[in-house]
Amino acid sequence: MKNKSIPELDKLFNEIGTYRKSKDLMSLFIFIKKFSHIAPYNAMLLHVQKPGSLYVASASEWKNKFNRTVKPGANPLVILRAFGPVEFVFELLDTSALGEDKFPDSLINPFKVEGKISDVAFSKFTDNLKTDGILYAQSNHGTGSAGYIKRSNGESKQEIRTVKKTVLVKVLYELVVNSNHSNEIKFATIAHELGHLYCGHLGSANVKWLDDRRGLTENEREFEAECVCWLVCERKGMENPSAKYLNGYLNEGKDIPNISIDAVLKAVGIIESMINIKKYPRKELVEEVND
Repeated sequence: MKNKSIPELDKLFNEIGTYRKSKDLMSLFIFIKKFSHIAPYNAMLLHVQKPGSLYVASASEWKNKFNRTVKPGANPLVILRAFGPVEFVFELLDTSALGEDKFPDSLINPFKVEGKISDVAFSKFTDNLKTDGILYAQSNHGTGSAGYIKRSNGESKQEIRTVKKTVLVKVLYELVVNSNHSNEIKFATIAHELGHLYCGHLGSANVKWLDDRRGLTENEREFEAECVCWLVCERKGMENPSAKYLNGYLNEGKDIPNISIDAVLKAVGIIESMINIKKYPRKELVEEVND
C-alpha cells in the first residue's frame, strides 16, 4: 500500500503541479546533478528557492575557502543541516571577492563524465550493502540480463567486520548482478535496483526506516527507479543506461507518472552514503555479536 503521509516536496508535485511537466522535472534533475557537493534533498530545496544558482556556501565558507564576503542585504537560502534544524547559505552572485581572488570556474561547471569506477570504490560500495541487510552476489547471466533484487526468506545472515568486532546481520534482501558486465554497468544496475528498494517498492520487511509503497503501478515503480539511477550515476560523473530512458520520456514535454520526488531524493541520499562513507549495520538487523 502507498504511504498515507504526503511529504512537503510531494505536495509541490501533486497539489501545486510543480515539476509535473517532464521538462520541469528534467530541469530539476540537471540542477541537482550540478550540485553534487550538496545532498540531493538540499539541492532540491535550493532549486525551489533560487533555480538559477551557480554555487552556494555558508558565509564562513565563502570567507575561509574562497576569500569572498557576503554582500550586505543578501538573502540567505535555507538548507537542512545534519544533526540540526537548518543552515543558511548564500549564492555566488550574492558575494564579493576580497582582493584579487577569482572564483574557480571548475566549481561553476564541475561535471565531468569519467565513466569509470575503481575496483576499490566498487568493493566499498558493495560491502556497505550488507549494513542494510542486503546480500550482494554476482551470477553468470546472458548479456541481456543486468540483475534483480528480491525479498529474502529472512533465514540467512552474513558477517560484517567492524573496527572492534564481527557481527552477524540478518539478510532481508538479495541483490544479484551479471558477473559478465563491467563495474560501471554493475554500478548502474545496483543503483537501479536499490532505487526500487529504497523507494519502498519491495515493502518494508517490518523495518521502521523503510516505507511500504508496493501499491504503485509498474510504470510508476520503474520511473522512480530510473530517476534514482540517473541521479546517482550522473552525480558521480558516470554514464548510465537510465539516461536514454529518461531523455526519451522527459523530452516529450508531457506529464510524468504520479511519482514521489521525496522518495526518489531520499533513496539517492541513502545510496550516496553507501558510496562515500563506511557504514555500520542498522541495530535492528544485528542478530549476534562475535568478539
